[in-house]
Amino acid sequence: MLNSTLGESYQNSLVLDQEWPDYGIGDPYVMRYNGLYYLYCSTKDFRVGIKAWSSSDLIHWKYEGLATEEPLTEGAYAPEVVYWNGYFYMYTSPAGKGHYVLRSESPTGPFTIQTENLGLSIDGSVFIDDDGKWYFTHASGKGIIGHEMPDPYTMTEEKTTNAFLGHWTEGSMIIKRDGKYFMTYTGNHVFSKGYRINYAVATESPIGTYKVPENNPIVISTKQDFNGLGHSSSVLGPNLDSYYMFYHNLIGHSKEGPPVRKLNMDRIVFNGEKMVVLGDGTHFPQPVPQMPDFYDGVNKPLDQKLWDVRDNVNDTKWLSSKAADKNRFTAEFNFRLNTESTLEGEPSFETAFSYKDDNNYYSVGIDPALRSIALFEMKDGNRKQLATSQLPQAMDFTKLHAIRVESNARGTNIYFDQMNKLTLTDIHAKPGKIGYVYRHVKPTLEFTAFSNEADGSSDFETAKPVPGTIEAVHYLEVRDQGFHVGHPVKGAVMREDDGVPIQTSEDGSNAVAIAGKGDWLSYRINVESDGTYGFDAMLKEDGNGNTVELQVDGKSQLFELSNSQSEGNLWVKKHIGNMKLTQGEHILTVKLVKGNLNYRFLDIYRITELPTEKLSNMFSQIVPEDMYGKWMKHEDGYTVQTEGSDAKMYAGSDEWTDYRVEVDLKSTADSIQEAGLLFRVTNESEFPEQVRDSLMGYQLTFRNGRMILKKMNYDQNEVDSAPISFANGSIVHIAVDVSGATMKVYLNDSKQPALEWTDANAWMHGKIGIRSASPSWLFTNLSLVRR
Repeated sequence: MLNSTLGESYQNSLVLDQEWPDYGIGDPYVMRYNGLYYLYCSTKDFRVGIKAWSSSDLIHWKYEGLATEEPLTEGAYAPEVVYWNGYFYMYTSPAGKGHYVLRSESPTGPFTIQTENLGLSIDGSVFIDDDGKWYFTHASGKGIIGHEMPDPYTMTEEKTTNAFLGHWTEGSMIIKRDGKYFMTYTGNHVFSKGYRINYAVATESPIGTYKVPENNPIVISTKQDFNGLGHSSSVLGPNLDSYYMFYHNLIGHSKEGPPVRKLNMDRIVFNGEKMVVLGDGTHFPQPVPQMPDFYDGVNKPLDQKLWDVRDNVNDTKWLSSKAADKNRFTAEFNFRLNTESTLEGEPSFETAFSYKDDNNYYSVGIDPALRSIALFEMKDGNRKQLATSQLPQAMDFTKLHAIRVESNARGTNIYFDQMNKLTLTDIHAKPGKIGYVYRHVKPTLEFTAFSNEADGSSDFETAKPVPGTIEAVHYLEVRDQGFHVGHPVKGAVMREDDGVPIQTSEDGSNAVAIAGKGDWLSYRINVESDGTYGFDAMLKEDGNGNTVELQVDGKSQLFELSNSQSEGNLWVKKHIGNMKLTQGEHILTVKLVKGNLNYRFLDIYRITELPTEKLSNMFSQIVPEDMYGKWMKHEDGYTVQTEGSDAKMYAGSDEWTDYRVEVDLKSTADSIQEAGLLFRVTNESEFPEQVRDSLMGYQLTFRNGRMILKKMNYDQNEVDSAPISFANGSIVHIAVDVSGATMKVYLNDSKQPALEWTDANAWMHGKIGIRSASPSWLFTNLSLVRR
């Protein structure tokens, strides 16, 4: 825990008591059960057992000992645990030699082995859908593999999903939110700096066809002090609305050679079909997770001082001392129905919410005999059943179960054991207390809570890390404090009561379109360090010049946004401008001065200004640790030593933005191998067992009489090309101007670009470099000048 302007905060990497010595915490998995969190991790090689920790707030962790000491768990890989109907099922692949299923009646064990070796590679993960069907996913060299599961121990035939990183792909997990399946997965060798986390979205099936959004990877860092980020799990936060991602990073070396792994946690936010991990993996103080507005029963009986308990002949009521006070909330009720204590008469058990008085409230009832769940309304003393749904027939109600109610202006969702069983768009949240109402049964009431948040509303107020991405729709709450629109509109797809024009855009995320002069939106930001920062926005073209004002804590700058040079792009990323920011928390306001502002998100990143004079000998600035492969130094440049090799070298800073990079390239012999000029490169990685194109940025490639512009994102995408002639022994002078989203390539002394391209979603900053796979390419005179 750290002191900062954020108040109570934490900083990655987290240190836990009793981590595996000389190993740390790798492949972390966090599950939530009855108001507590349980963390499991991979076991150090040649050790037996699986360690477990517990926490109520995701920050303070208590070591719970070994959850199992089964001899077969030697070197257990990536254990994951799922709770179902009284039992905890653990899936792990000891030493990577196939999966076993273990079972326990407690999240801390002891877990005992229930199956023979099931095979199926490594990194198994279970997802239970709303209909109670189980699915199993695991790693492979062709993408994440999925299986249906008729029971917790059996996997049917495999189905290859398109969740694939072009290489060994592992560490999958699925969560479901707003009817969408979000699968996270990881790849590039586990010891690579470029180990990273991607996500994909499906709507039809958890093992169906996934859409892979543009904002991947969502977690990556190859910095010397923070790299190898991967193998994640995602979990609902303590306030019942937020989500957090846990993953590990690599540091140093253990006595046995491999890097030590450290635990990290970052906030996840959502915008329609878009998932964002704030900061792409943070390494500076962040706000601790919010707790619920009311909660009780965390690992103990309910405290009757916090409840109005009324026990009479007809029924028993437990009503919270505190009430939800907004027109949105999420409430959770954990309980057991002890049939041995059933009193004479027909049993009835309901969880109540939006309770105003005995004659006005809603309730969710459980019928153990019919195995059903139902929503009731008590209005002016008249009781009415609004909806009902079946539960799995094998439910044992003497075991712990949970009901969760999410309600806001969009409607009400009711979950039973994380399965969405009822969705009602015409039932909206009302302030009120929560509680229990039961007759002729003596239940055990356990963790119970509510939060004045629902449907991701806590994403709005949380501080967004800078550097990082801010979704346009995640502006602060309260009219004229977090936003202002002179002429409110109706029909927004989210935040309907604000009057801010919000509509779904082509990529499945939601965008804001403000057109009133003086309208503004504000965001809470958390800046890593003092410096100058670049601001980009993903904007929809309207053919007009627009002017916006950026304010930070009242200090403002005006920026004119010219039209893009792209053709046919509905959306394009534009550079707004640069501002100086100081470390800590601030309020950023985006204000429309002229025209229109239709934007999806803001990217904010630290920049370093290049000197005004030309940097004529960039090769002299390259340090050995930025040279990869076998290079041969010549008097005036470099070639690689071996035909068919893949060698790269990088110069400069991740924080460079617009520049002109120049190089002289000479072909000394015919070769089918490529040469390349790299620019705006970030997150580069080199490791023997990883994807070949482990970098993010651009590569201008030369081969077979053509030059090809490629966008690199741990793969390559050819975006444009043009002819070029290399006579043996001749030198071609190549210059690339990068300004905003537009790239222009000039050959020799021509004033006209030989190639020009605008990237609708451009990489906007990064270092330069060269790449070659043949000694026949000689690079000389690498230089740079600020644009």
